[in-house]
Amino acid sequence: MDNMMQYSTFPGRARQFGLVLSFCLGLLCVSPNLHAQQSGAGAALAPVAADRAYAEVAAKNFTAAIKDFRNALAEDPSNAVWRKDLGFACLGAGFPEDAAAEFTRVYSEHPEDLGVALQLGYLWQQLHRDEDAAKYFGEAARSADPEVSANARKALEDLRAAQLLDRKQKGYDLLAANRTYDAISAFESIHADDPSDMNVTLQLGYLYAAARKTSEAREMFTEASDDADSKIAMQASAGLEEVRRDDQVWFASFYAAPFYQSRFSNEINPFDAKIGLIPSRYFQPYIGLRFSRDVRSQAGELPQIFSDNSAVISIGVQSALGKTGVVVYAEAGTAVHLISERPRAAPDYRVGIVWSRPWGTGLFAADNVGQTVSLTGSAYADAGYYTRYNHDFIGDVQLREGINLPIIRVLPMQLLAATNLIRDSNRNFYNNVVEVGPVLRIAPLRHMPSLTFETQYMRGFYTAHDPTNPYGPRYGDFRVFLIWSRTF
Repeated sequence: MDNMMQYSTFPGRARQFGLVLSFCLGLLCVSPNLHAQQSGAGAALAPVAADRAYAEVAAKNFTAAIKDFRNALAEDPSNAVWRKDLGFACLGAGFPEDAAAEFTRVYSEHPEDLGVALQLGYLWQQLHRDEDAAKYFGEAARSADPEVSANARKALEDLRAAQLLDRKQKGYDLLAANRTYDAISAFESIHADDPSDMNVTLQLGYLYAAARKTSEAREMFTEASDDADSKIAMQASAGLEEVRRDDQVWFASFYAAPFYQSRFSNEINPFDAKIGLIPSRYFQPYIGLRFSRDVRSQAGELPQIFSDNSAVISIGVQSALGKTGVVVYAEAGTAVHLISERPRAAPDYRVGIVWSRPWGTGLFAADNVGQTVSLTGSAYADAGYYTRYNHDFIGDVQLREGINLPIIRVLPMQLLAATNLIRDSNRNFYNNVVEVGPVLRIAPLRHMPSLTFETQYMRGFYTAHDPTNPYGPRYGDFRVFLIWSRTF
């Protein structure tokens, strides 16, 4: 009986083992198919996510679009189109760093896509990484697509122009901070990269001159003086002239202004000359000659004196105070009277200060070319102490303001309003005067800009009451001048 039971149990266990084995084999066969079905379902979902992302981009819902593009790329990471559009979505959402990361991955996998290189150039420029931007613009400029290459070249030019502008601003900031030598280095670098910028060339000229680098300043001013911009050329020429003066070891100046005045029917012939040395701007010794003679003054029992008729030979020293236009001087000399005054010669000591400043457009300025009317003006002032004039202090101010007339291209001509003021400490009526009136100034010879012709009509009055004044308190005077001045 027991044997029968054992026999009947064995077949039952065998059947159970067979069922388990069959189930396991079934699982092994089914599992790969299930995995393949799930993978296929995931791949099928990627285009759906991408389509949803494009719809969200169209609706400007960039945050959702970024999420869906990333979901799509998780299933298909090699899809360069989706990754580029993810980069644009990041840009739309305001995440340029993320956009740059996506475009960089696309470009590393597809270096032939130079449109992506162009986009990377724009991104790095936006992120102020100019070296990287220049690199990608340079690569995009090689594109066979003319639109991409043209845009890349223009972007590269604009980037370099912006960099130069930024460097120039830093140079001017250094200049404003009185860091002259740092500013020189900055502008030298800019000039090396863009020698066509004459504003930088001119600024370098000024900086070199201030640093006493005379030869370098002369080179920069000479280069800028040939510029097509007349204003730059004029400023450079003036700077070159100043450098030449600063570089000189001697100087000479001459001034002659014979004139006729209708009030006294008189002609007066003044002439001044100086020749001296320039050890420095602030110490310039010289020998001077001052001459004045009119045609009506005469001596005798009833002398008539209309001007100072004398020749003064002196030695002196002058000092130019920087670029202020101010010159102070002191002289010691002897005055020889040219009519029968006694004594025939007298000591002449004087100390004074002179200031002058022009503005607007000069008679021969390059700015006048092609213009109809331009503004011009000048101011002159001097004050001095004179022992020979009874220890008198005398001050003189002359103001001119007016226009260059339209015929200036044919005959340089200016119409000016003039004001003259004279005061002295001894209250001499002839040294206390206010005058106003029109002035017509003409330069008759273009090859001699130092020669001018002036006609004036002045209405004046004496500001000091003096019973010895025989002419009354007011007067009118027509004057004609021929003026020549030259400085070496």
